[in-house]
Amino acid sequence: MSGALIEVGALCFGLSSKDSWKVGKVTSWNGKVGEVHCNDGEKLTKLSDEMINLVSDEVLKEDVDDLLNLTLLHDSTLLHVLRERYMRDVIYTNIGAIVVALNPFNFKIAHYTDDNMPKYLAEGDRIESNLPHSWAVAHNTYWELRNDQQNQTILVSGESGAGKTEASKIVMKYLAALSCKSGDKVNKDAATLVGTKINMASPPLESFGNAKTVRNDNSSRFGKFMRVKFDEAGFLVGAHITKYLLEKSRIVTAAQGERVYHSFYLVVRGNDPKLQLGRDSSYKSLASGNMLANKEFDSKEEFEQVNSALTTMGVPQSDIDAIWRCVAGVLNALNIEFIEDGEGSLLNDGTLSYLDKMCEHWGIDGELFKNEAVTTTMFIGGQWITKVLPPVKAVDGRDSLVKATYDYEFGWLIEKCNEMLDVECSGNWVGLLDIFGFEDFEVNSFEQICINLANESLQGHYNEYIFTKDMDLCRAEGIDVTEVEFPDNSPCLNMISGRGGILALLDEECSLGKGSSQGFLHKVEEHHKSNVFFKKKQLAKNSFIIRHYAGDVSYDVTGVLDKNRDTLKEAFKNMMRASTDPFIAALHPDPASQNSKKQTVGGFFKEQVALLMELINSTNPHWIRCVKPHPAKKPLHFDGVSTMKQLASSGVLGTVKIRKAGYPIRLSYDSFKVRYRIIAPDPCAPPKTIAEEIFKHLNFQKSDGQLGVTIVFLKTHGYVELEKAKKVKLAVFAKTLLMSAKTHMSRLKIACQRKVAQVEVIQAFLRSKPSEVIWRKKQYALIEDQIIESTKKLLMSMKEETEARRVLEEEEHRVQEEMIASLMKGIEAVVKHWWDTKPARDEAARNKVLDEESGERNVICHEEKDALAELLKEAEEHRIEMEDLQFEREEAERYAEEQQRLEELEKERQLEEARREAEREAQAQELERQRQIALAAWAAKEEYEELEKRRLQIEAEKKQHEKRKRMATQLTSKELKETERLQIARSRLQYPERSFDTSSKVFTAGTLKPATSTTPSSPQPQSPFQPVHLGYSPPSPSPRRSSAQRSSYSPPAGSLSQSPVVCTRKHVTTHSSVNRVFRASRRSTALLI
Repeated sequence: MSGALIEVGALCFGLSSKDSWKVGKVTSWNGKVGEVHCNDGEKLTKLSDEMINLVSDEVLKEDVDDLLNLTLLHDSTLLHVLRERYMRDVIYTNIGAIVVALNPFNFKIAHYTDDNMPKYLAEGDRIESNLPHSWAVAHNTYWELRNDQQNQTILVSGESGAGKTEASKIVMKYLAALSCKSGDKVNKDAATLVGTKINMASPPLESFGNAKTVRNDNSSRFGKFMRVKFDEAGFLVGAHITKYLLEKSRIVTAAQGERVYHSFYLVVRGNDPKLQLGRDSSYKSLASGNMLANKEFDSKEEFEQVNSALTTMGVPQSDIDAIWRCVAGVLNALNIEFIEDGEGSLLNDGTLSYLDKMCEHWGIDGELFKNEAVTTTMFIGGQWITKVLPPVKAVDGRDSLVKATYDYEFGWLIEKCNEMLDVECSGNWVGLLDIFGFEDFEVNSFEQICINLANESLQGHYNEYIFTKDMDLCRAEGIDVTEVEFPDNSPCLNMISGRGGILALLDEECSLGKGSSQGFLHKVEEHHKSNVFFKKKQLAKNSFIIRHYAGDVSYDVTGVLDKNRDTLKEAFKNMMRASTDPFIAALHPDPASQNSKKQTVGGFFKEQVALLMELINSTNPHWIRCVKPHPAKKPLHFDGVSTMKQLASSGVLGTVKIRKAGYPIRLSYDSFKVRYRIIAPDPCAPPKTIAEEIFKHLNFQKSDGQLGVTIVFLKTHGYVELEKAKKVKLAVFAKTLLMSAKTHMSRLKIACQRKVAQVEVIQAFLRSKPSEVIWRKKQYALIEDQIIESTKKLLMSMKEETEARRVLEEEEHRVQEEMIASLMKGIEAVVKHWWDTKPARDEAARNKVLDEESGERNVICHEEKDALAELLKEAEEHRIEMEDLQFEREEAERYAEEQQRLEELEKERQLEEARREAEREAQAQELERQRQIALAAWAAKEEYEELEKRRLQIEAEKKQHEKRKRMATQLTSKELKETERLQIARSRLQYPERSFDTSSKVFTAGTLKPATSTTPSSPQPQSPFQPVHLGYSPPSPSPRRSSAQRSSYSPPAGSLSQSPVVCTRKHVTTHSSVNRVFRASRRSTALLI
């Protein structure tokens, strides 16, 4: 509401946090925030202009069967009308194509009982004279099917406890009755029989698919689409049922205050001796929610009713027994426990009795189950490897088995219903969709993503249908709607189910061997962080938010991968297929017949939703939105906040948004004239002329409002401008009225003055009255004697009457005394008799009191004993429950520790593999380097040998040359000796550490050895990389010399030449290189060894 129109004292709706929109008056307003005092006494403070909606008395008094006919279409007026109608036991209200059904929790409302059905059946193609009802939806749907020869769909939705199942039954019952309205007796009987069969299918389906929740004692935990088939003549001939997303987690456990499926309690209450079941409290799954009792599906009689319904459906007794054996097997399987055994697990000996019963009920091999429950087999590296499972993994495998078995059994039950109901016909059908409503709990997981995807898809279909229909109406009225925007939620749908959407990313993460919940969350955030329908809080480590049409919902990713995979071991499948019970063996499909690619739960449900929407889009839709008006589930209780939340989640408020996207306020020309003719220049003109003049006077554009053929279309701000102009005109008329009132008061004052003058004349006349009094006194004196005589006679008569009364009183007193005396005698006789019989009476009373006291004492003792026994029983149950909780907590802690240990071992293994790989690469590189060094050493060795041969040859040539020279010069012996002595002296001066023996011509000092050893030694094996001794040993390395030193270098005594001949620089360089090569060769050989 625009803040410019809000004034103190104005009638309005205020938004309360306790009860949503409430009627009151504005008590303060400062232009931004204000206060509203509600009619019930509540005071609302700090309300912005959006939290205040001004209304008039006419709006508050409006009561319409279709909320779209309200003058002011707003959340507050919508809630007000629904509340007022509900308190008058009017529970059905239309809002366009939707029927809003408030659960009355009372099936005895006069105008909704079955005896009123003929009133609806008697109408024609459309319901026109009766109140809105589910019957009216069924009636209109049936005749649209007959007239248009087009398939129809009725979509029933709402939260748990809102009455979806009952609404579906009401529609089904009416369709059966309407199809039998005409025709011969044979056709009527056949249609009636089909309707009876459809109703007979409800008890088994509700038993196996419904459960008690916090919100509802008989809540459907699966979606159901029923095609109700009619032949060409319109007679009911059959039906076909399709199920959607059975809540599998409820097979294993239930939340606090809730129960698992009804069938588990019925099989225990049935007390069939063949099943050998114990007390309900002995089964962990039944007691998981601490809610063993329920108002529905909780007794042996209801167990027999389900069996009777199955028999009526044509299910043989052998299959009925097998159904309950399967359920009993699930109960016993869930009581099997696993204990830790090293890295693996073992079955707890205390629960082996449950294992035996489970195997007996399912007809399977107990030893095979024991082995498969605690191990898993994987095909790795071309061979099968068996791995032990910890207790947590073993429990997961057991739960997967019971979930799959129960789901297959429920699917089998649906197939049996279809075998009984489904027929091939050439007529059309009415689809009845009873599906879970939009869900937003404290913790939302994978199931809520799927459920809200279905609701988001249905809302998108509804938005498109209603918006298109509304735009068609505007065009028929000649309204330009080119600038109206469609409220499209397809981006949200694509984000969830499209390519690269949340479910696709979930499937991708599930396909990875090391996929995790955090990895999935990271991918979702990376892909959709820029999407306006996605939100991720920084402090939320395990959740993300989707902005649905009904509000923001936070989803927890913990465990979503396991829920999406929902895989069952092939060994378990083969084990169940090999069951000796034909029923159990046929439940599980043959693995060979299934597709090689496993489909996830999310992928399968996404396909189901796509097929469902394709089916609905091919039909003409109708909607029933069920609402639970109060969580207490009691008649005539209404909670505004809860109701508004359900109206938003069911799409009812979406209709208001669609209207607001176009022209939400629509008035007929007559209504427009009555309301706003005060603004028109000519209030007496025709209605359409008045509307045209007002639009022209206020300079309205298409964005403010438009004039149709029969209706005035207004935007909200256009309506506000009209109200503002009306208020200004009313102020002008108020001033005129005030002036007229003042003129009238002046005229009244003058008239009063004239009256005063007349009164004075009258008073003067009255003053003449005393003369009349004197005349009356004289007249009294004349008749005074007559009055005295009459008075005397009257006094004498009174005296006689007094005497007679005295005599009568004395006689009465005497009679009373006689009666008292007689009464006293009787009393004395009675008292005497009483005292005479008192001992006997006392004795009888005493005996009676003692007998009663003894009886009461016995009753109290029995009650105390029973109470003590019950207390002991409750204490024992509490102890068992605490032990179970402690065991589950310890199991969870052990599982977390084991997971952490396995992750650490995996990290260490990866690090060790990386280190070893690095070492192998380093060794390979080192070996390659050494090989290159060895090859270089061999090449250097060969080069050295070649040089050595050449040097020896040169030395030999020199020796021959010297010999010829000595012989040619004919030196004497003395000269030769002197020459030799000089040579020795010169050598000793240059190399004093060496000695030179002229006789042997070999070195006697230094590191070089003779070419041949005088003392032979045993041959030693030589490595192919060891250097070959060529008659010398390489000298020890000397310090590095400068270039000048190297140029003047002369070989020491005992060098390779074995003579005083000076070696060249080339020989010295080669010798040093050979030494370095041989040293490297020895190091390479050592490394290789």
